[in-house]
Amino acid sequence: MIKKVLIVSDSHGKSKNVKEAIGKEKPDMLIHLGDIEDDPEKLRRWLDERAKKSIPAIFIQGNCDRYMSSDVNSVLKQVAMFELNDHKFFCCHGHVQGVNYGLENLMYIAIENGCDIAMYGHTHTPFNDVFDGFGDAGESVHILNPGSISLPRGGNPKSYMIMKFDDNNDYEVELKSL
Repeated sequence: MIKKVLIVSDSHGKSKNVKEAIGKEKPDMLIHLGDIEDDPEKLRRWLDERAKKSIPAIFIQGNCDRYMSSDVNSVLKQVAMFELNDHKFFCCHGHVQGVNYGLENLMYIAIENGCDIAMYGHTHTPFNDVFDGFGDAGESVHILNPGSISLPRGGNPKSYMIMKFDDNNDYEVELKSL
């Protein structure tokens, strides 16, 4: 069971910051929400070397990642949907979903896909809130943005999130800084 997930975004080529967070947190999984501007396989190797085993990782393509080699872009996903510990995740960078103009579109995409957790990057600003009572059945979606691990905005520090699961698959999210 995955107990600890490291969530980062917008490293913009400064992968040493991601490596620092990996070393500090020792996660069971990594989710990078885009604008890596570096080789994601390098991050995967750091994860695996630190843990001495293969660690699952999701890499999302951000708007600044489109100019990279086709080999790297084949590893990056536009969006990722997956189940983890009885929760369904929707992960994106956010530029296509219009997160600069509000989170309603992201929330409804998550609901339409049966996801209870949605994550995005792009804005370089941390966000953590639950939207309750939406959709046909009054679903709720927990929406998260870890901010930027390299180029924060709005006076925020370089940040990332840690999602910890307990034995009942309940989770808590903590915003952390380098």
